[in-house]
Amino acid sequence: MTAVPAGRRGSGEPVVRQVTEDLVLVEVGGRKVLAAALCPHRGGRLKYGRVDGDRLRITCPLHHTTFDLTSGERISGAACATLRVVDVLPGRDERPEALSGGAP
Repeated sequence: MTAVPAGRRGSGEPVVRQVTEDLVLVEVGGRKVLAAALCPHRGGRLKYGRVDGDRLRITCPLHHTTFDLTSGERISGAACATLRVVDVLPGRDERPEALSGGAP
């Protein structure tokens, strides 16, 4: 699944927006994830990345390294550091505790 530019949002399709020079906002499945704008491997611009909304993953367009959007963990691709994930906001039907593993 490819992310849709912010101005052309379809129903339920992921959207990746550059919000600062260093950060992108990924909106998918009612969730919002604030993450680093550049891939930690070679600096690919993640605003052009592919987003898998079902698995909450983003793939860098440069060398196809894939990261988990909740933890920043590298799932596949070139060896590199984890992706910096600043914040993950829950979907409409989720409690914040479900994301952090905390007690209700």
